[in-house]
Amino acid sequence: MRIMAVMGKCISILKKWKQSVLFKRKLREMDNLWLFMGGSCWGLFPPSFYYTHTEEEIEQITNETLERIKKLIDEFKAIRS
Repeated sequence: MRIMAVMGKCISILKKWKQSVLFKRKLREMDNLWLFMGGSCWGLFPPSFYYTHTEEEIEQITNETLERIKKLIDEFKAIRS
């Protein structure tokens, strides 16, 4: 009986691992298609970012990224003036 329980647990772990690997592969394919279609020119983050972060994290990271971009633009303007 104990061996069956251990084997069941191992099978469960392997199934979860397989699902994780397949999900990561799907995200990578999605990002590659996004890059191929020119998404890096128009999007702030690749599609996988939105699948792996919560709405609050997305908003926070977006705001931080935009602030850094604005700071770089201001520094560039100061150099050019």
